[in-house]
Amino acid sequence: THSEQPTGSRAKAKPAQFTLAAMGRTNVRVVVRARPTASFAGENFIFNEAADSIDMRLPKDESAGLVNNQQESWHFKLDKVLSNASQEQVFDCCASEVVRSVMDGYNGTIMAYGQTGAGKTHTMTGGHMGFADRGLVPRAISLIYSEAAARPEN
Repeated sequence: THSEQPTGSRAKAKPAQFTLAAMGRTNVRVVVRARPTASFAGENFIFNEAADSIDMRLPKDESAGLVNNQQESWHFKLDKVLSNASQEQVFDCCASEVVRSVMDGYNGTIMAYGQTGAGKTHTMTGGHMGFADRGLVPRAISLIYSEAAARPEN
């Protein structure tokens, strides 16, 4: 997500705060949404939602010989890790404050990035299971109309 000061504003930017409430006014945040799969590589990935981190382990290739300096583990610290999160939880975490910031005159961007089949389209547009399964885009549009109706002066 990305937001910046309103166009033409000469006020100094406040320091970035990595709280969900201030998310819309910070620069860039990285949120990982992990979805469950039938063949999840649980022995290779550990998603720690409490610490907002991901640990990845890839055992050494034994065919490389005895002297093998291949890295076996990686630790990634993120702004937020969502594992098995609902569409509503993802919207509340990633998009609602960005939409409200846009309504306040800030620029905002929400981007989904990932491998083919990872769930980007499902996250952004939603699924076909019903109203609760709608994605970030329909929820953002709904919030824009709600915010506009609550701000008749604009």
